[in-house]
Amino acid sequence: MGGMILTPRQRAEREFYQVHARLHAPETVTFDPVLGRQRRPWNSYWFVYEQARAFYQAGARKVLDFGCGKGVVAVRLARIGFEVSGFDISPNNIEVARRLAERYGFTDRTDFSVQVAEQLDYPDACFDLIVGMDILHHVEVPAAVAQAMRVLRPGGAAVFREHLAVPVLEWLRHSWPARRLVPPGESLERNITRYERKLTRADLADVRRLCPDVRIHRFTLLSRLGVFFDGARNPWPGRLERLDARLFKALPFLRPLGATAVIVLHKCATPRPKIPLPRESRRGRV
Repeated sequence: MGGMILTPRQRAEREFYQVHARLHAPETVTFDPVLGRQRRPWNSYWFVYEQARAFYQAGARKVLDFGCGKGVVAVRLARIGFEVSGFDISPNNIEVARRLAERYGFTDRTDFSVQVAEQLDYPDACFDLIVGMDILHHVEVPAAVAQAMRVLRPGGAAVFREHLAVPVLEWLRHSWPARRLVPPGESLERNITRYERKLTRADLADVRRLCPDVRIHRFTLLSRLGVFFDGARNPWPGRLERLDARLFKALPFLRPLGATAVIVLHKCATPRPKIPLPRESRRGRV
């Protein structure tokens, strides 16, 4: 990052993740979401990996892990077969990501650097695919998406998994009973930073302005209640995700209430052959 001057938001994000990386560095990674032995299309994280695998099968090879954090997504993408570059604002996150890639034998297939999303150092049109997990709500959306479009080659795609602000559900979330059960505010334990905020309709409008070919897949209606279930092995969060998928399919008018989205952006234009969108992404816009 050299002598780059960080904004207050960027400084706060870096300081938060400098500490978070020390407290919550992953020891192991499960590769189930990318091995293809089972499918969970109702789960937004698994859906992103399914998209990535489909793009790889269609010819994409160079991928940018946009805001790579501690490297879990990067090593999974490397396991698919991609050449992976990843950046993060936190030097500690980058060190953890490098160790994780080394642990799983992906050092030669991964490259990590400290950068900010709003001002990337990569050359123009150098990636076939961009994957961003829970990153846009930490950054300035227009500047970050503009950078993503710049470094993405013509015909390539960017896939972001994001939290969305749904007004009626936000009202419930900030009601007194909900605030007592799940207190708002910064939390190292729940990985919530001071400046993060869910994407709004205005943010999505900015995304569409920068890349008109956008498809939004909605998740998370009743499964918002999963936060109240303890334990990774509790079956109810997964059951609620499956129920959400059925509801969105049977009652499309409920889709705008989905509080999580996988946003697929396709960079139009043309010098190189266009990688076809996976089947799930060819459905109508939501």
